[in-house]
Amino acid sequence: MRRYELFGHNSHELYERFANHTTRIFERLGFDQVGYFRTVIGDGPDLIYFLRWESLDQRADAWARFNADPEWQAVRAATTSDYGLLVSRTHSSILEPLAFSILK
Repeated sequence: MRRYELFGHNSHELYERFANHTTRIFERLGFDQVGYFRTVIGDGPDLIYFLRWESLDQRADAWARFNADPEWQAVRAATTSDYGLLVSRTHSSILEPLAFSILK
């Protein structure tokens, strides 16, 4: 699970970057995307998303490829240039379902 705390004035731009670029790059690089959310009641603005990994090694390799990806670097540079920083803080968690969890 990843949660990005956003600057309120440009949260729309981060949602657009994910919708138009990031999710497609994730798909191209083999990320198993589970879902994307924003908080409606509670602390926000934010973007929360879930990715599924077979192993921690797979996760580390995928993130390394993503961060080195020329398309991602260009998209990030362009949106940062146009709108400034979009994310104020990032949180990452590795979650393991419990035996009684419906979602495995």
